[in-house]
Amino acid sequence: MDKYMKTYNGLLWGVAAVIIGIVLVVWPRDILQWAVRLIGIVSIVIGAVQFFGFLVRTKGIENRWRYLPPAAPIAVIWGILLLLSPELWTSLFMILFGVLLIFLGLNQLVTMFKIKKSGVKVAGLYFFFPILLMIAGFVAFVQPIYTATWFMAFVGAWILAYGIMEIFGYYSLRGPVEGDSQQIEVKGDDKAGE
Repeated sequence: MDKYMKTYNGLLWGVAAVIIGIVLVVWPRDILQWAVRLIGIVSIVIGAVQFFGFLVRTKGIENRWRYLPPAAPIAVIWGILLLLSPELWTSLFMILFGVLLIFLGLNQLVTMFKIKKSGVKVAGLYFFFPILLMIAGFVAFVQPIYTATWFMAFVGAWILAYGIMEIFGYYSLRGPVEGDSQQIEVKGDDKAGE
């Protein structure tokens, strides 16, 4: 049974990746909203578990409310906020991501100018990618929902390509690998007979 599971492992991963990739490419915005909602639900559950654990551990203790872990109510409140407005939180995340990209691009540009100023010859191509990174950050900052949707579709396309390659590898590489393992078994049997 273990041999068959190892044999079909690549195929199963490939099929799962193809399905996930198609879902992300076809419904990127919906998946993003559901992911934010799922994070909200998990946050509420974690906060509730911490709170009920606190109640059980501090039963009978005088002034037990001062021992309440602050993470519990914060997690519940944050989870509720995520559930109430997932699009807002997605936009905020992408805006922060855009600001981060802009700062990364600026940092690379400043570094390249310092290197050039120190006398090292720097090709123009080294300035192109930081500028491209800054443009991507600006687009993410100005159009956060569009960028998030595009990003999810890009990740979905990558996962889809990975799944297709896994399935292709399963069918194209299965014969040579199985043949090699059979040859190894035969060689082992010949040595045992000697």
